Amino acid sequence: MTEEKEVQAENNESQDKENKNEDEQNKNAEVDSIEEKSELDSSIIRQIEYYFGDLNLPRDKFLREQVKLDDGWVPLEVLTRFNRLAKLTTDIGVIANAISKSTSGLLEISDDNLKVRRNPELPIPEMNEERRKELVSRTIYAKGFGKDASLDDILKYFKQFEEVENIIMRKYQDRKTKTFIFKGSVFATFKTKDQADKFMETKDYKFNDTDLLVMWQDAYVEKKREEYAKLSANKKNKNKNGESEQKEKSEFKLPTGTVLHFSQGHDKMTREDVKEVLTPLGGEVAFISFKVGDTEGWVRLANEGDAKKVAEKIPDGKIKIGESEVVFRVLEGEEEKNYLDKTIEEMSKRRQNMKKQKKGGKPQYRKRKQDNHDDAPRAKTRAS
Repeated sequence: MTEEKEVQAENNESQDKENKNEDEQNKNAEVDSIEEKSELDSSIIRQIEYYFGDLNLPRDKFLREQVKLDDGWVPLEVLTRFNRLAKLTTDIGVIANAISKSTSGLLEISDDNLKVRRNPELPIPEMNEERRKELVSRTIYAKGFGKDASLDDILKYFKQFEEVENIIMRKYQDRKTKTFIFKGSVFATFKTKDQADKFMETKDYKFNDTDLLVMWQDAYVEKKREEYAKLSANKKNKNKNGESEQKEKSEFKLPTGTVLHFSQGHDKMTREDVKEVLTPLGGEVAFISFKVGDTEGWVRLANEGDAKKVAEKIPDGKIKIGESEVVFRVLEGEEEKNYLDKTIEEMSKRRQNMKKQKKGGKPQYRKRKQDNHDDAPRAKTRAS
């Protein structure tokens, strides 16, 4: 073989290899294209079968109105306005081609490939109590999905099990943003009760390495009903106790213009000493807030307006008690209000504690300090 022929042979062999590689690449591309179309077809079929399915169609007001217009036929162009289908494709030809591959018997495509309808031989089920119970019997509750999970993520997860007919993502409305946020839990309705039973036989399920809490929907609803009832009862009791306490406070209506403040007394001065100097001035003492060693105290008189009357009879606002010139002044305005409010609060608490003791609460006994400044009469002493 000449050198020229050898070179030509090598070129031909090289060209054959290139053509072969190109053919293989084209075949792989065709396979990839077929797989992509197959996955897209399945998604389109599932979405449109959901629209016309037993669960959605009875409660979809807009779609039911469309079904009534043309013997059940709905233009594919109308369906492309639905968000989830639009995310897949808005190409009517692609949608029609996918529907033609449906094997469930639920859908029919028109001769011109522009409309779709639910099979007329499959009447729309009536949503009554019996139907509701039947749906609940094959619906499960599952919690533990990431709060950022999408419906597609959850659909993909349930795809590994026998056919799930419907999934409801449970959401709540955020008060600040007014947006609905996924709670991380769903209700999943299986095609049949047997499929749901089979799913519930195994409860060791995980989503992205997170354990799922799984139970029947009716068990979950009953559990939440009991929790709400308990919370409601606690709230009712709390409100009742609050109303009772408020009522207690309202019963204590102390007269105003009755409080005198005093200071600069000596360290041995007692309540009785204060009471003895005020009584002759015409002031009926209701209570003295003071104990031996305090630097100041308060006298609450029994009758409205008596504080000023008594104060007017105290020269320069001072009374000598023992070796001290004790200074008295009338509490007025906000200062008096704060004092009386605090007094009412303390009186209410004391009454509540007394009621608890009567109902069986253990009384709290304390030893009385050995001094002579309590409101109670002084202890009697034996004559020597």
